Amino acid sequence: MGNDKQQLPVAAERVSDAQGRRRRGGVIDFLAHVHPPWIPRERVRFTFTFCMGGLAAYLFLVLALTGVLLMFHYRTGGAAPYLSVREITEIVPYGELIRSLHYWGGQWMVALILFHMIRVVLTESHQGAKRWIWVVGVLLLALMLIIDFSGYLLRFDRDTFWAGFVAFGVIREIPYVGEGLHRLLTGTGTYGSASIQRIYLWHCVVLPMTVFGFMLYHFWKVSRLGYMGRFL
Repeated sequence: MGNDKQQLPVAAERVSDAQGRRRRGGVIDFLAHVHPPWIPRERVRFTFTFCMGGLAAYLFLVLALTGVLLMFHYRTGGAAPYLSVREITEIVPYGELIRSLHYWGGQWMVALILFHMIRVVLTESHQGAKRWIWVVGVLLLALMLIIDFSGYLLRFDRDTFWAGFVAFGVIREIPYVGEGLHRLLTGTGTYGSASIQRIYLWHCVVLPMTVFGFMLYHFWKVSRLGYMGRFL
């Protein structure tokens, strides 16, 4: 009986060790899915990638967080977009800081994606099996430029109004599909204050969710191919 009591702590310690190994194994498995299974020695250097792709992903999280905070105070309809932006900047506590983080985060994310793609070309990492990853990267850059421009239009002051008027006017002139595309993007037949609601939806919901999906696919595909794409 006494011997059984002595064995209980030993058995509990073995169970605890097994659970600890299982947790460590789970973390290792997760990291193995996020990162490629093997990396050549010469490509481990920080100067090979400068971590620009990862930094762009972190900035996307900053944009999502600050964007949600801005949504609590942004309003659409009539002069409300312009007035709500003024309110966020001048009245809401820390509103100017959050808006600045959102704005500059978007600019830096576009720049990092662009520099990341330049690095990929210079290191020839877009060849072979990674060509489709390169195509997805180009789509991500295009989507981020559209998100950046749509966020600019949400200020809805004099400058942004005419920028939107010209941009959607060009879209409207596209043969055959221009009129339908214009109405899909703005929700109206003529660009104006009533269009901000639809642009707001594109900027806050549709485009970010699309970018997030492409980002997940992009990182998953890189982890599956590892750093072999250049040689395949």
